[in-house]
Formats: sequence, C-alpha cells, structure tokens
Amino acid sequence: MRAYAFVAAAALLLAACGASETSSKLPDVRLPTLGGPLGPSLASCVTEKCLTVVVAPWCGICHQVTPDIVRLRRFLDKAGVSSRVVVGLDDLEPIKGMAALFGSDALLDPGGAVAARGVPLFIVTDRAGAVVKRVSGFPRGMSSPEELASFFGLP
Repeated sequence: MRAYAFVAAAALLLAACGASETSSKLPDVRLPTLGGPLGPSLASCVTEKCLTVVVAPWCGICHQVTPDIVRLRRFLDKAGVSSRVVVGLDDLEPIKGMAALFGSDALLDPGGAVAARGVPLFIVTDRAGAVVKRVSGFPRGMSSPEELASFFGLP
C-alpha cells in the first residue's frame, strides 16, 4: 500500500511540474537588439504564437544549428508567426558576435533575463507570453523548416 501511495504522490508531483512548465511565462523585459533599439517585451507576442530561441556563444550545437534556426525564422515569418533569437549566457562581446549570425533584430541578454537550463532552448508562447511548449536541445532528425514548425506546433 505504501508503494502505491508513493507512486501516486510521485505522479502528482510530475504532473504539477509539467503543468508549471507550460503555465509559466516569459519575463516582462525588453532586451536590446544587435541593431540598437530595445526589442518588444518577451512577455507579449504580436501573433497568436511566438517562438523564442535562446542560444549561447560557447554552445557548439547552437553554432551548428544556426543555419536551421535562420531558415525556420524565415519560414515562420512568411507564415505570419513571430520569432526571436535571444543570445546570452556569456559576456557582451561574444554575444554580439553570435547575434550577428541572426541579424540586427537578435536580442542581447548578457544579464540572463531568460533563464535557460540548456541551449539551444526553444520556447513557444501565446500572445500573453504564457509558455505553451519548451524544448531544450535541437530536435533530432529534423532540419527542414516545415518539420521544425510542425514539431513546435506552429503553422
């Protein structure tokens, strides 16, 4: 009977963790862009859903999948879905260097406003910034923008 109670408690704990993961929000902060002005608040989205990708200059996988991320952002832009790349978890100069790979709208986050346990980190949010899906690492076996958009639940 104790084993059953333990398993039930563990299942409830895991469900609560999963629920808090999807109900969390991105912070209400505006980060500077590589181009200079502040970007929009991370806690809002101008389209039904947004994709926020967090990368770091020291992350080899981030560099390796940069072309895939760029292609995905172009695809989403054509589909009318907002996306943004946050470059952080390092000093400002390496952040700027990597941000240049994504363009002048790349967001600079040397202060760690976006908490990331691992990078690359893909976060899908709704209009109000509530997290709908969070994926650490690059999805295996997918490189086409269409496959990636579908995996993240984006049109």
